[in-house]
Amino acid sequence: MALAVLISLIAAQGLGLDLWLDREEAEYYPTEHLRIFFQTDEDCFVAVYNVEVGGEVIRLFPSEEEDGWVQAGRIYELPSPDADYDYVISGPEGVEQVIAVASAERLPDMHGEPDVDRKVVELYIQEPEPATLRIITTPENCRVHLTEMATGEEQYIGKAPETVVIRPGEYMVEISKFGYRTMRRKIWLDPGERRRIFVKLYPY
Repeated sequence: MALAVLISLIAAQGLGLDLWLDREEAEYYPTEHLRIFFQTDEDCFVAVYNVEVGGEVIRLFPSEEEDGWVQAGRIYELPSPDADYDYVISGPEGVEQVIAVASAERLPDMHGEPDVDRKVVELYIQEPEPATLRIITTPENCRVHLTEMATGEEQYIGKAPETVVIRPGEYMVEISKFGYRTMRRKIWLDPGERRRIFVKLYPY
């Protein structure tokens, strides 16, 4: 699905606020990472908000202990490069908004006032085409578990040989059988990919 970035610009008040994402087309799949950038031409206060698909509003910048004062000409990245977390797209499918507001006088709220610069970038969350994974083992009838690395969700898919249709992404595959050594392997599945895995377990 070809979608375009929609950027809403409100008349500049001299602060030169600019806002952009790490992808020009602004299309993301669940479990993918998102990075946000902004810059101003003048020293001022800036707040950045995320409006999720369901309408929930989250302030991304500044943190509770900061005042939001930024320096002119500096490009700010969210999350910051030294942060110990990432923004991960979680879904559901739909359109989210990232809203930046800037004021020379105070930390502005999301809606802003007449003397506040405001920019909006829309990002599009799409459910990707599922991937197909077939697991064949020696010996047969080994138990197969999959753990989605992004969410930690684990599922038992049955005994090999087994085929499963799942969301693309990174998984930990665990194959086990009584009397044999358990095998664990990380795999990455792209949207629409059809993958076969052949595994041989060895007895203790």
